[in-house]
Amino acid sequence: MSLRKGEFEAMRLKAIWIILVLAALTVGCGEGSFNEGEDYGNLLDGPEGLTLTEEEHEIGWGQSECTICHNLDNIHLVNRTDIPIDIEAIHELALEDGIAGCADCHGTNGVE
Repeated sequence: MSLRKGEFEAMRLKAIWIILVLAALTVGCGEGSFNEGEDYGNLLDGPEGLTLTEEEHEIGWGQSECTICHNLDNIHLVNRTDIPIDIEAIHELALEDGIAGCADCHGTNGVE
């Protein structure tokens, strides 16, 4: 069972298109790959500063287990304030302290 010349050319063109598409996708990888983490804007601009209020944190208000919604690896990656802070140190502290450290900066989140 041999291919006719036209069928062979069609298969060859299809293979070239597949290679080109895969190459384009590969080249595109890495662009914008910097993880900017969770973005809630500049919390210092809120009514209580870093301390969360019910209005700002409606869905999670009253919850003590912050990591149900927030991945510690994905927080405090970008300084969104207008002041110079060591965001890498804050991120590392968040990883070290875990959810026990959340209340130190963000208040009790309505948990008493």
